[in-house]
Amino acid sequence: MSLTRQTLLYVFRGESAAREVLLGEKLQGFGTGMIMGLGGHVEDGESDAEAAVREAHEEAGVQVELADASRRATVTYRFPAQPSLDAEVAVFIGEPWTGHVTASDELRPEWFPVAQVPLDRMWDDEQYWLPCVLGGELLVAEFVFDDSGSKVAHHTVTRG
Repeated sequence: MSLTRQTLLYVFRGESAAREVLLGEKLQGFGTGMIMGLGGHVEDGESDAEAAVREAHEEAGVQVELADASRRATVTYRFPAQPSLDAEVAVFIGEPWTGHVTASDELRPEWFPVAQVPLDRMWDDEQYWLPCVLGGELLVAEFVFDDSGSKVAHHTVTRG
């Protein structure tokens, strides 16, 4: 089975120690109740960056120009017990951005200090890669989840 193409996009406000990242509580569908970045599926004929920009606007009212969406990571997810969930996610940083942060049917957005993202309320894999991306690193990662689909069984993260 092929990998589903998905995207994530992170936007920030503030400077230095006060820097915050926009995340949101997933309100419906896969991952309901978890905190995650803005993003979703790539539609037919859409580039990864176009999908990231579109999803950020649909989910949280955030406008990022296509030229301002900088790819930072590719994260592959494998769920051996549920291969239909396997995905390749293109991760972007969007700076600068405009708009008014607003909730949608899918996501309740909230600002979090970059140094204190709520990893205990996020997917298990994010502890291994999200702080790196938020800190400006480039990476490629692969995560294989256990049969429950909630814990990482093994992973690889390559920086640079």
